[in-house]
Amino acid sequence: MADSISIIPVLPNEIIKEILLKLPPNSLLKCMCVSKSWLQLISSPHFVNTHVKLTANDKGCSHHRVLFRGLEGNFKFCCLPPLFYKEQSYELFDMDSPVENPTFSAYIVGSTNGLICLFKQKRETFLWNPTIRKSKKLPKLEVDLTLGCSYYCKYGFGYDELHDDYKVVYIDYYGNSSYIHIYSLRTDSWRTTNELQDIFLLNSSGKFVNGKLYWSSSTGIGINNVCNIISFDLADETWGKLELPSHREVNSHFILGVVGSDLSLIYTCRLGTTTSDVWVMKDCGVNLSWTKLFTIKYPQNDGLYMCSPIFTYSIHFHESNKGEFLLFLPPLIMIYDGSTRQLEHADDVKGCPAKIYVESLVNPLTISGQGRRSLETSQSLS
Repeated sequence: MADSISIIPVLPNEIIKEILLKLPPNSLLKCMCVSKSWLQLISSPHFVNTHVKLTANDKGCSHHRVLFRGLEGNFKFCCLPPLFYKEQSYELFDMDSPVENPTFSAYIVGSTNGLICLFKQKRETFLWNPTIRKSKKLPKLEVDLTLGCSYYCKYGFGYDELHDDYKVVYIDYYGNSSYIHIYSLRTDSWRTTNELQDIFLLNSSGKFVNGKLYWSSSTGIGINNVCNIISFDLADETWGKLELPSHREVNSHFILGVVGSDLSLIYTCRLGTTTSDVWVMKDCGVNLSWTKLFTIKYPQNDGLYMCSPIFTYSIHFHESNKGEFLLFLPPLIMIYDGSTRQLEHADDVKGCPAKIYVESLVNPLTISGQGRRSLETSQSLS
């Protein structure tokens, strides 16, 4: 009798973890309701961080989403892969943002690991994960009113892997002085420094690449000629500088962006030219150096190469024999076919693409709560 009773095998925890790591975020949200042990595992910082790395590195981009902003400031999203196929329609889904009464005054600072940083007038700032529908409103940034009104402001958002922290950066210019405001999600607080002198950043939002934020810079306010690239390391909070590619003409034009996971530049030798070179920053062992990746040719009468350096772009590759990629330079989406070397408008795009993000389980409320508990523990021990 006992031999006829079937025994349900129990999988080791290591195997269960490996299986769960392969599931998409929406499925994991359901799995969190199975048991307390699964809830603990899936909610743990190590699991969340491991899972977001796997989804972000998915070559098929199946977990990547394109965030669109409607005419009334509302947000919608669609999956990234269908945009590579112009003959296929794609579906836009509504999403509820944390911004009350959304308008075009809501500005997207950046996105990383599934978190999106939203900025609204009066310095209201939110960290929002649309996948799990969780958001956090940042504490108000207190500024020195005696400085007057900031007439020139730049933004940045990224992930500090060393401290497992997410940081928002605002750079305010008052006359000839600049002040850097840095928010840490783990401590849920702002701090201000004024280390940036005689450097004028161009692109409104810094491009986040491998732990650093990057801006193109010029020699003065209102001057759009790029002279070099300025970086801000989110881990040690120090500034650095990169030279532009050496093979260029005088008064040439640059737009800062990202190709895959590499810092990139679109270089146009002069206005009116119908081709541009795409350069990427590569690690050559000891030093970083610029490498020309390819040349793109614009459609006839296209004004893409006329864009100001205050805008940035991103290029996403698609795994296919054609060597296709998508060039995002809001409000444009361009499709490049590597076999024909032609760049065309994605005519079927129905909206203004704002940002690409990856689905994740990163919860801004959990991280800020963990940070506060760690701080309280250390203070009590001291």
